[in-house]
Amino acid sequence: MQAVQDPIVPDYVHGLQRITDFAEIEEVMKSPEFQIDGADERFIFLDDTLLMSDGQRHSEQKRLFAPLMSRQALAYYELKLVEPVVRQSIAEHVAKKDAQGVVRLDLVPLIHAALTRISARVTGVDGVDTEERTNRFRKLVLVISAATTASFSRAADPKGMIQQGRDAMQSMIDEFLSASLLRRRALVAQHRAGEIGLEDLPRDMLTTMCLADDLARDDDGEKIPYVWRQCALFLTASIKTTSHALPHVFMHIDEWMRAHPEDQGKQLDPEWLHQAAAESFRLHQSAPVRFRRAVKDLTLSTGRQVARGERLAIHTPIANLSDAVFGPDARYFNPNRTVPDGLKPWGMTFGMGTHACLGQNLVTGMQNKGDEKHGTHGTAVCMLKALYEMGATLDPDHPARRPEGNLHDVWETVPILLHTA
Repeated sequence: MQAVQDPIVPDYVHGLQRITDFAEIEEVMKSPEFQIDGADERFIFLDDTLLMSDGQRHSEQKRLFAPLMSRQALAYYELKLVEPVVRQSIAEHVAKKDAQGVVRLDLVPLIHAALTRISARVTGVDGVDTEERTNRFRKLVLVISAATTASFSRAADPKGMIQQGRDAMQSMIDEFLSASLLRRRALVAQHRAGEIGLEDLPRDMLTTMCLADDLARDDDGEKIPYVWRQCALFLTASIKTTSHALPHVFMHIDEWMRAHPEDQGKQLDPEWLHQAAAESFRLHQSAPVRFRRAVKDLTLSTGRQVARGERLAIHTPIANLSDAVFGPDARYFNPNRTVPDGLKPWGMTFGMGTHACLGQNLVTGMQNKGDEKHGTHGTAVCMLKALYEMGATLDPDHPARRPEGNLHDVWETVPILLHTA
C-alpha cells in the first residue's frame, strides 16, 4: 500500500504563516475573526458567491440555497437525476465496444460527463443532455474551473488561463446560461400570476434565485455578472470534489482488494463504498491549501499571533493525514478506519464552520441513512456501485497517468474495463 504524501503548493504560499495542526485549523475555520480569502482569480469568477462571502451576506445565501440540499431534495436528485444520468453516461460508453466485444473506457471523462449533467440540472442549465452537448458544456466548465485555481498551476501564463476562463464563461452564457435563465424567469412569472404551482417549477439554483429576486449586483457592469458567478460556483464546486476523488477511490479499492482478498465482493455493498469514498475524500483534497484573512489582531489558543489583514495558509490536506487524529496509518487508505467521535470520516475535506460545503451530502450521501427506496447514498456511491455492478476493473494494459503542470492531486486518465456490461 502506498502512503499519501504532502501536497505541493505554489511558491508564494511559503511566505505565509503556515498552519498544519488539525485542532488549530479547526479553531481558525470556525472563528468569526477570520474571513474567507484566496488568490485574485477566485474573486474574478466567484466574488460575493456562497463560497467567497462572509457575515450576513453569507448567512443570507446559505438560507436561500439550503432547501436545494434538504433531505427531500437530495432523495429527489438521487432517484430522479443521479441514477438515470450515471447509467446514461455509462451506456454511451458501453455502446462503444471494441472488436473483441470488450468495453474499454477512461474513468475520468466518464465521471466528468455524468457529473456535468448532474451539476447542470442542479444549477438550472438546460440542454446538457446529448453526448455532444455534454462534451461541449464539460469543456467549458473545465476551462472555467482551471481558471478559478490558476495560481495552483505550473503553467507559465496564469493570466492567460484566467482570460481563457473569461472567454469560456462568455461562451457558456451565450450557448447555455442566458436561455436557461430566461426560461426560469418566465416560469416564475407564470407562478406569480397563479398559472402554475410551485411544484411545477424546476428544482434548481437559478429558479431559487429568480424566486428570491436575487439576480444582480450594482457592480455587474464592472465584473462577471453576479448570477453567472453563482453559476460558476455551483458548476465547478459540484463537479470538482467528486471528479477529483472518485478516480482515487477506484485506484485505492483496486490496491486494497489485492492486499485484502477476503474483502472481495464488498464493492457492491453501499455502506462499504460509503466508507471507502469517505477515506478517499480524506486522503485527497481538491485544493492543496486554503486561505483565511484575520479581521483584527488576535492570538490563537496555541499562542500563535496573527496581525489584522494577515493571510494564513491553511494546510487542511496535511491535517487530514495527522497520526494523532486518524491513527498511525493515517497516510494509508483504510476503508475500515474508525475515526474519533465528533469527527467526519473525511476530516476537513468539506470544510468546517459556517463555510462547510453546503452540497456535501449530495456528494457523500446521508451517513447511515442511505437506502434504495429513498436514495441519499450520494453521487460518489451511486457512480461507484453502478460501475462495480458492471464488473469494472483497471485496464492492465493501460496504466493510469497523472497530469503534468498541475499542483492538484488528480489523475488525468484512468483506463478501465467493464466485464459484465
